[in-house]
Amino acid sequence: MLDNYEVDRFGVIHQIDFTPIKYDKKYISYYEDLSDRTIKLGYQRLGWVLGVTGEIPRSVLEIGYGTGTFIEAARITGVADCAGYDIAEFPLPDGVRFVGWDEALAGTWDLVAMFDVLEHIPDLSFLGRLKTRHLAVAVPYCRWRELGADGDAWFQTWRMRLPNEHLHHFDRDSLVALLAHHGFECVTLNGFEDGIRLRPGEVGPNILSGFFRRG
Repeated sequence: MLDNYEVDRFGVIHQIDFTPIKYDKKYISYYEDLSDRTIKLGYQRLGWVLGVTGEIPRSVLEIGYGTGTFIEAARITGVADCAGYDIAEFPLPDGVRFVGWDEALAGTWDLVAMFDVLEHIPDLSFLGRLKTRHLAVAVPYCRWRELGADGDAWFQTWRMRLPNEHLHHFDRDSLVALLAHHGFECVTLNGFEDGIRLRPGEVGPNILSGFFRRG
């Protein structure tokens, strides 16, 4: 394992010492410039959720909503209560309310969605406090463990390692183990987002998506 990284008992890789970055308008502007892709992702993600559950959730909280494409798709589809939390109060679509961190954790939800979020949050213990029937997540797919002796060399140059921004790294087994520890049972794992997100010439898996329910 590279210096300044450690592997926990679930198999999740953590950066040990880090300097927090600013999640401000400049940061979010990168994703605004990819608006066509993010809009497609919002609807793709919602279609996946609806396909798994077979129903429209009554309430959805998106943690780390960014440009708001997923939570807007949920509202348009007919979710009665749509809420978003982010580290900064970025604009939200009409009909979607902003909630603070304490309110997000105190509320009860049909679905909590966290796409490209878990890897950024320093302390993951909040997962045990979420009051939700279902949890949908997407994280960068870390191949360090599956590559064995070649893992360190791959991890060193992996474009999604992003020191100080991505603080945790997951594969299929470690994501399932971490969330099981916090009371979530895995329903399905897949890499459907690679259809939109892989760069030209890049080979997946790149993004790991998982849907979980409270055990």
